[in-house]
Amino acid sequence: MVTSAALSDVSLDHGLDDLIVRLGVGNEPTGAGVQVGQVEADENGNYGPDVNDPDFIGKSFTFLSGATGVSFHASNVGRRVYGTGSLGLSPDTNTIYVYSAGGWVQSNYLRIGTGNNPLSPPSNLELFNCSWIGSFEDAALDNEALRRADWSVDTHDVMMLCGIANSEPQLPLMSFGFNTVSVGLENGLHPGGEVPVGYDTFGMQIPLIVASQGTTSDATGVVSAATSLLVETRNTHPNTQSNFFAGFSETMKAVLLTGAKHKVGWTNNPISGGVNRGRTNQPIDALYGVGTVNVDRSHRVLTGGQHASSTTVAGLTAAPNAAWETAAISNNQNKYIKFNVASLADEVSVLLTWHQIANSGFGSYSLVDMNLELLTFNNGKPTPLTGDAGVGVFDSGNVISESEIDTVEHLYIRNLSPGEYVLRIYRVDGASGSRVFSVGWLFPEQNGLPGDVDGNGVIDVNDILALIVAWGPCEGCVEDLNGDGFVNVNDIIELISNW
Repeated sequence: MVTSAALSDVSLDHGLDDLIVRLGVGNEPTGAGVQVGQVEADENGNYGPDVNDPDFIGKSFTFLSGATGVSFHASNVGRRVYGTGSLGLSPDTNTIYVYSAGGWVQSNYLRIGTGNNPLSPPSNLELFNCSWIGSFEDAALDNEALRRADWSVDTHDVMMLCGIANSEPQLPLMSFGFNTVSVGLENGLHPGGEVPVGYDTFGMQIPLIVASQGTTSDATGVVSAATSLLVETRNTHPNTQSNFFAGFSETMKAVLLTGAKHKVGWTNNPISGGVNRGRTNQPIDALYGVGTVNVDRSHRVLTGGQHASSTTVAGLTAAPNAAWETAAISNNQNKYIKFNVASLADEVSVLLTWHQIANSGFGSYSLVDMNLELLTFNNGKPTPLTGDAGVGVFDSGNVISESEIDTVEHLYIRNLSPGEYVLRIYRVDGASGSRVFSVGWLFPEQNGLPGDVDGNGVIDVNDILALIVAWGPCEGCVEDLNGDGFVNVNDIIELISNW
């Protein structure tokens, strides 16, 4: 098997400063308790990071592909995934399982070419960082390796963060997977676009997400570190720590991708006029994917918690402005989620993802296809926003995402008018059985949302307590929900009506 790696650059913020400001110094996640796998191309027979590096003090390394010396590349990537120095976003990620790429694909994990399933991840490993590209130079073997990786992601709920090539030629391992997360560069100096003919994922867009680094190897390390912060948050935050669905890799993928930040010029090529205004079959930008990884924005989505969808629009309750849903959906079924937008939303991001399932024997997939649509919700009736109906409701972007091959669908909408909306998730394939989907959303914080006194996107008992503290004359204060200059029982009634 041919593998290769690239050298490194310096790390940038990627939303960590904003997260610290929002949560307070010392309250931010640091990757504590998260176990990661680091898969590295051999560098003159060596695949391991320098365990004596000052950035790795206190780290526990287990080498699963045999004895190794120091790999310069592995050390550089490791500084970004779990290092304690200035390059690392996740300094308290301390348990690392290290593999050579050849060993990992073959006997040490995926077990390609055997009649056996891939091995289970060691201990409580949550993610694999694959900062390498490779190929068996045989399409059948490459496809089998990708199917096995997708099977592992789905079966064991691990994340696989996989760098794409820094330059042509693009190689399939491991970024061509349906269920993996392909990573590129924020500056766009990588070969993006679609998976070429000859692979199961032919036509799928890569990369899915980017980071501000000099190489895709280091960018992948940054995205892995961001994922580690999200995993720690999932395991410790009261809105997620006891939630079974929060542990799904579909959930973590949706949360990670939903929070990505779009740079100027980002486009998923929506139709901008005529009867199909607002539609696209290209969910993400051809070069930048969903955009640049941002831990603060993804943290908001994750900690908003799960908001249940419904197969009917009757009785829907409004979702928080940042949250997620993970559920099962059958063929030709719809799932709906309601949103109240109290003031002009300058930017709305919604992302849907699901897994493709590798069949027994890893010779093929059981494929499903899902679409995503935002509709207005007037008098309990969903109404399409495509064509002229959306003119004056949103300035630009797409309200329908309907790719036939990608396992993400993405809505990115600019300047969405105040009002009630409903999100529709629907399957359009002919496959039998149900399939798990996860959808995340990020609306601007709606300070004008009646009743959300503390501005966290959820109206709950904490908002009632805030009203009680401000009880009495309160001219111009946020607790005066009806604007009569007093905080009293009328404001509590208005708050409860928006619960």
